[in-house]
Amino acid sequence: MNVQQLVSAIAALDAHDALQCRLTLEEWQKIAPYLSIRFLIPGEPLMREGDAERELYILAEGELQVTLQDTVIATQKPGAVVGEGTFFSGQPRSATVVPSQPGVAWALSWERFEALSHKQPRLALDLVRSVAAVLAVRMREALLVGQFT
Repeated sequence: MNVQQLVSAIAALDAHDALQCRLTLEEWQKIAPYLSIRFLIPGEPLMREGDAERELYILAEGELQVTLQDTVIATQKPGAVVGEGTFFSGQPRSATVVPSQPGVAWALSWERFEALSHKQPRLALDLVRSVAAVLAVRMREALLVGQFT
């Protein structure tokens, strides 16, 4: 798995909550050392509702099922971001995310993000803006379907 595959997955995703990141391949290559690769096994949770680890994931290959209280609320395709709420807030995970097929996700921990912010502040800001836009779309959608009261 290389950065080009991740960039291609992000660019190819056609979803209302897609990561609208305008970073070039060269910029992603500067971010890549701060990311770790996770190989996904079907049925083995990537994250669980209530967990507290602050990692953001970008799906490069495969498919993820997002469940809230045992109900599937979303299916995420390559290029999608998951874990953004806890990444920014530090609050426990609000959903469980499980791969439905083998795949690969790139992870950014909060600690590595802080390091990126110090070494490459403009790239970190561009990434935050893109992920914050995803978070805003998902929050708006949740409000419209009544998930928040």
